[in-house]
Amino acid sequence: MLYVEEADLAFIHVPKNAGQSIRRALGGCGRLSYAAMAKDLGVDEPTAEGLMEEPVTGRPGIDTEVQPEHVPLPFLKLAFPCSFEQLQAAKSFIMVRPPRDRFLSALLQRIREYGGAAALRVDDPIVAQEARRICNWLEGRGPFYDMPYIHFSRQVDYAEIDGERIVSALFPLERTDALAAWVRRETGLELDVAHDHARREPKAWASSLQPAVRFIGRNLLPQTLKKAIYPLWMNSAAFANAASRYDTVRLDPDVERFIADYYAPDAALYAEAQRFAQDIMQPVRMAG
Repeated sequence: MLYVEEADLAFIHVPKNAGQSIRRALGGCGRLSYAAMAKDLGVDEPTAEGLMEEPVTGRPGIDTEVQPEHVPLPFLKLAFPCSFEQLQAAKSFIMVRPPRDRFLSALLQRIREYGGAAALRVDDPIVAQEARRICNWLEGRGPFYDMPYIHFSRQVDYAEIDGERIVSALFPLERTDALAAWVRRETGLELDVAHDHARREPKAWASSLQPAVRFIGRNLLPQTLKKAIYPLWMNSAAFANAASRYDTVRLDPDVERFIADYYAPDAALYAEAQRFAQDIMQPVRMAG
């Protein structure tokens, strides 16, 4: 959870939903306070800020590592009570996106982090294989906090606890205009969200280059040079926005059915967010 103290505004970071972009935007319009998280962790505020993206252990009711930045609300309430109390008292929001798009984005990130493949096309057979494994792991699970799978957690678990809505507002990922209008109305802050963290994939003609590029990057380049070149390579003409092709890729029928069923509450949440954004912007359009 991120909290802007001067505005009494909280942001719950749903994994794979523009969290980095929102964090930069919030930090640009007010001081981010980590005092409540510091109380929960028993550390000072600078240390708490540094631990937001790190695995922590020893939390009440949680028997494995958990990342404070990505805690579904049932476990925020259980293991981080000061932060949860702050959330309940504040104006709060989350960003949501179509669940199938988010699932595919999470697959590509998981394969990169755990499989070492930094640049895959979404239609690569490896993606379909990993999708089946993830669905098998998710089968029958409710809210969870397991770090290796946290990007596949349901978005609804960051908005509700047992059907009770906790957050004040929710916005579609693509409607940062409505988010900015709501924040302005509720707090007086001017929020400028630059969504510049889109998932990239190699274009079809560039896929054959990937094994050679990967070998050079892993074996021949110094780490400092590799870090400098990587963003230039990913933003080159050899790559495109992966999300633009999500609708064209079909997984196994059983996987597609599982995604539709398991994330049905997220699909409903996204539809609600779209309606909410429209309602927020209607007075703005009329005033304009």
